[in-house]
Amino acid sequence: MRAPIGPRWLPLIILAFGLLEIPWVIYLLFFQERTGTAQHTHLAVLGLSGGAALLAVMAGLRLWQARPCAAPLSVMTATWMAANLYFAMVLSAVPVVAATVVGFLVAAISAGAVLRDPDERPARWQPLVLFAVAAVMALRLALTFTGTGTSIAADHLRLLVVLYDTAEVVALLGLGLSLRAGRARAGIVFGSMGIVLFFLDAFVNIVVVPSGQAFVAALFYAVVGEVPSIAMCVGAVVLAMRRWTEVAPGPAVGAKMGA
Repeated sequence: MRAPIGPRWLPLIILAFGLLEIPWVIYLLFFQERTGTAQHTHLAVLGLSGGAALLAVMAGLRLWQARPCAAPLSVMTATWMAANLYFAMVLSAVPVVAATVVGFLVAAISAGAVLRDPDERPARWQPLVLFAVAAVMALRLALTFTGTGTSIAADHLRLLVVLYDTAEVVALLGLGLSLRAGRARAGIVFGSMGIVLFFLDAFVNIVVVPSGQAFVAALFYAVVGEVPSIAMCVGAVVLAMRRWTEVAPGPAVGAKMGA
């Protein structure tokens, strides 16, 4: 039986945060506005596309160097790409970028390969494709940033918010249960997902709302919700990485990383 990862109180707090968010999701399901208007969308595009490109480069570099930290970086890249795809699929005014699909698939494949066998060097094509995806996204960002309007109609807003917050609940509950069960690889996946999901939640909420009461509310939710969740996910990923990269005791040379 695997020993729990980290202090006993950490998974309990993470699980509590996840459980407390369930009533909030239920509330949003019935009372969230169906449509709205997103403001400052040129800044949102800059953050969403620029962040995806940056993460793709970081993950690609670590994959090229065959570093263990390529695992969480690849999961974070895949999650960021998936979030961009989700926004584009739900909001009619946001176009789907083909490079995002490629980036999501390659990052997910890379993360699975590293987590499955960290001693095996990743295929060279994986980081090269991520570099190419980052270049395409950066080029598209440079071409579209100045042409992007400052606001768009956010149709299907309730669907967008409810499903996104549900993904956050899944990340927190999965992370807490993984830490309690001592499953390092699952903890890395759920924790890395949580970092990106909560960061993007705070970023988008703060950027796209108009100034005034809505902006103050977005800051409040970030302080009491997203920031603590990000901190817990970061700490959990660090602890899970330490467990995962432990060298098994014994005389064997080149022992694999912990499960």
